[in-house]
Amino acid sequence: MQGSRLGLNADPQGPFHGPLAHAYACAVHIQVANDAAWNSPGGCSCCTPEEKRAGLREDWGIESAADWRRQTESLIDDEDSNPAAGVLLDLRKAASQAIGRPVEPGLWREAIARMCRQRGIEQAVYERFVALAGMILHYEKRFAADGLLPPGGVVYAIKAWDFGRGANMARWGVQCGYTDMQTAQWYAVRAGAQARRYYPTWADFSAGYILGRCLHFDDGEFGHWYTTPLEVHHVMMTHPQSPWRHLPFHM
Repeated sequence: MQGSRLGLNADPQGPFHGPLAHAYACAVHIQVANDAAWNSPGGCSCCTPEEKRAGLREDWGIESAADWRRQTESLIDDEDSNPAAGVLLDLRKAASQAIGRPVEPGLWREAIARMCRQRGIEQAVYERFVALAGMILHYEKRFAADGLLPPGGVVYAIKAWDFGRGANMARWGVQCGYTDMQTAQWYAVRAGAQARRYYPTWADFSAGYILGRCLHFDDGEFGHWYTTPLEVHHVMMTHPQSPWRHLPFHM
């Protein structure tokens, strides 16, 4: 993005092609924001191994190799870190496929109400679902205004937020001494493979990542939890050396 404070660094010893490069390209939101090489196999250059271990302990509760493995596997499985948002996005997608066109907000609310009736979900939960759907629409409108989505575009799923973090968590395990390089790279490649199951393009993956992050941290404020990954998105979409411009999303 023109005028961006962020650059795009690459490790000459890291991968530039193939499944591992694809996996690391799924993890760029954190790496690029921290001015770290997007394809570095060994983790983030912004801190020492001791600092990274302390950060994982404070932010993730990870204190051992076993903790690291459980967290990495959780990030790259099929479960949503925000189950309610996952249910709502799946419901909208199914409704869109059923009618063969995009689902208007009113039809989405009707689908939510129908689902709640069928499942015996109480009114208070229904109201929280509707409020969350409204928050998603609020973000999607802003995403379109900021060039993150095309006009009228929607987010398919928020699993990208987990898969991107999972690819990073894999190499953080090496940085912290919790695993070996071969195991870490296996997990990273798995995260990339999962991303390809749920998204058609890099842009769609990025929108899913940013929505997942914003629903967790930003609460509709469009603060740095939004503006920083948005800036990374535009760098990755426009930089001439960006892997998003050279690596096909579906390999």
